[in-house]
Amino acid sequence: MSEHDGTVLGESYPHKISAEFDSQVAAERGAESLESLGIPLAQIRIVQPNDPDMAKKVEPETQGVARSLIKAHVRFGVIGLVVGLAVAGLLVTVGPALTRSSPVMTFIAVSFLFAVLALLLAGAVALRPDHDVLIEKARMAKNEGRWTVVAHCDSLEQQKLAQTAMDDTTQTL
Repeated sequence: MSEHDGTVLGESYPHKISAEFDSQVAAERGAESLESLGIPLAQIRIVQPNDPDMAKKVEPETQGVARSLIKAHVRFGVIGLVVGLAVAGLLVTVGPALTRSSPVMTFIAVSFLFAVLALLLAGAVALRPDHDVLIEKARMAKNEGRWTVVAHCDSLEQQKLAQTAMDDTTQTL
């Protein structure tokens, strides 16, 4: 069982850092410094200029993203529905006359609203918009003839370790 089983994220390596380099030698040195700090080489990817496999190197866990989508929507949807039912119950018992006079419609409307809002929030969490910045920086570096080293970290501690190995060009997620 991984440390992420209790979260809505389905990725094995939910934390990422990247750094840009001007040459292959500098990028390889960056990757070696990550490895020397204990980050396995399997978690380090080097994106070279005009790399056709950039997408796989920057975001290799497409199945993990799919798991994140499913887990987030199920959990958030259920929580939203339960909260909506609780709020509807409160409105029916002590709310305005309109909600007390039509309890069935109150339960339907309020629980539906909370469930939909929770599902929207689940989409925002599961799609990982925080990765967009890293992906865009790697794409720009690739197009400009620069090299990018991406470390896929399994914990915040490992991410902090990786960050110490990189210079101030690091993009942390």
